[in-house]
Amino acid sequence: MKVSVLGATGAMGGLVIKSALQEGGISVANKISSSDDVCNLFVDTDVIVDFSCPFATESMLRYASSNGTQIPLVIGTTGLSKIHKDLMEKCSQTVPVFHSPNMSFLVAIMNSVLYMLGKLLDEDFDVEVLESHHRLKKDAPSGTAIMFGHTVAGARNRNLDDVANFIRYGIIEQRKRGEIGFAVQRCGSVVGTHEVSFVGSCENIKVKHEASSKEIFARGAIQVAKWIINQCNGLYSMNDFTKDVTIPVLNALSREFFEKQ
Repeated sequence: MKVSVLGATGAMGGLVIKSALQEGGISVANKISSSDDVCNLFVDTDVIVDFSCPFATESMLRYASSNGTQIPLVIGTTGLSKIHKDLMEKCSQTVPVFHSPNMSFLVAIMNSVLYMLGKLLDEDFDVEVLESHHRLKKDAPSGTAIMFGHTVAGARNRNLDDVANFIRYGIIEQRKRGEIGFAVQRCGSVVGTHEVSFVGSCENIKVKHEASSKEIFARGAIQVAKWIINQCNGLYSMNDFTKDVTIPVLNALSREFFEKQ
């Protein structure tokens, strides 16, 4: 399999190249920086992995859409807007497109746990999302934090835009029922920490993921790249990538747990 990397000169792009070369049977066809001509990504390659910036991602999507390319796309760029998501939808009509703000398998597992908690715990439980990243990260809250917010809101049949609170400063109103609060830290060289709390009047539960190395995201992207080249046209997420593994296990666990109690 031949991989092209967009954002190759960045920290994540370099790790994707390293992970690809460490994986047997994979070569790197094209190494393109965020400022290079994106058309070179599509030359003699089987799949494109993108860890760049919103501008470069948009250029790649527009080129793929207008030129009818048949190269699957794996997009890990964060800070994307509705414009980018609409472009991904358009591209996915003719080619497999995968997008996730986080390529960690454990984050995908955490996301499914948060959905379950969102279903089990009603809006008497306040939800707070805390995320910490290194001082160089430009978008806030992180794409992963927003993904978690969407998951909990969706589990409660709510739209995140209607319940999210991203700003707290000065004299603020009393917390609204069902509100999902976000807090952001940017400091030092923190790779990435996400914690979601469900806080009731007498008890609370927290789910937390800590990344100690960015390599987990690069390795995850390469595994996704190997998977996406065998998929049909469409827009995919980490849930699609992990469901063949997680659904049978979750079904078995639910039966085993309740039957043995």
